[in-house]
Amino acid sequence: MANTEAIGSRLLQPWHLPGALALSAEAGWNQIAPDWLLMIEHGHAIGIEAGDDGALVASGLALPFGERLAWISMVLVTASHRRRGLASKLVSDCLAWLEQRGSVAVLDATAAGAEVYRPLGFETVRRITRWQHTGIAMSAAAQQPALQPQDIDWLAPLDRVVFGAERAFVLADLLRRPKAVALGLPSRDGFALSREGRVATQIGPVAAPQPEAAIALFDAMLARIHGPVFIDAYDDQATFATHLEKLGFRRQRGFERMVRGRIESFGDMARSFAAAGPELG
Repeated sequence: MANTEAIGSRLLQPWHLPGALALSAEAGWNQIAPDWLLMIEHGHAIGIEAGDDGALVASGLALPFGERLAWISMVLVTASHRRRGLASKLVSDCLAWLEQRGSVAVLDATAAGAEVYRPLGFETVRRITRWQHTGIAMSAAAQQPALQPQDIDWLAPLDRVVFGAERAFVLADLLRRPKAVALGLPSRDGFALSREGRVATQIGPVAAPQPEAAIALFDAMLARIHGPVFIDAYDDQATFATHLEKLGFRRQRGFERMVRGRIESFGDMARSFAAAGPELG
């Protein structure tokens, strides 16, 4: 691979799944096959291949949530091909694609990543902390209704208001997963979803009318989940974060939610307590 100018990206297809999984596993990330397939099917997933065997050495992705905005994520480069401008090329390709659509670009960046994205015009609008626990035994004080795929009929409109964009296809996918734990408030004004991961079960998104309801949902989720847990909680929800600390969760890393372009509002932040993950918003 001589230089970035000669390198072309291509759209990823389901048969690229083994290479995509290898990239995210090498980085220590949590994605599994259903996550990648969801993003490849619904997003602008691109990659760079190299070598005689055409191995996937880099990836990048823009996942549209309606026409208003799209998430940029899965910017990965295998160790042997770093420092060649591949990540920058893939991000530029994703941004060009979004500009053609007229969509606002959003992403969740690590502190180091934020310094790369800021010169590209991204501005921080919210901060997130990934909390983790090796495994916790909980007995929820109150049972919360288990959600079914048909609950998407009320989940999607609620999430559209709380999250600030249309991602019904993400929620529907999570509800259909065999090992998913998904709970809702009886009043249908709050919910918590989860998904199995390579390293840990990811809890999120979590939406509720107030912190006490979010905590009740979260505790009920923990009562049904065994093994390591991740949750990407919003830093401005202090009551919820304090509860995580009391349960013995520890901080793993921080993220900055960054936006490139003009956006009037970003959902109802008072009712959003945890994200779905850096790749799903």
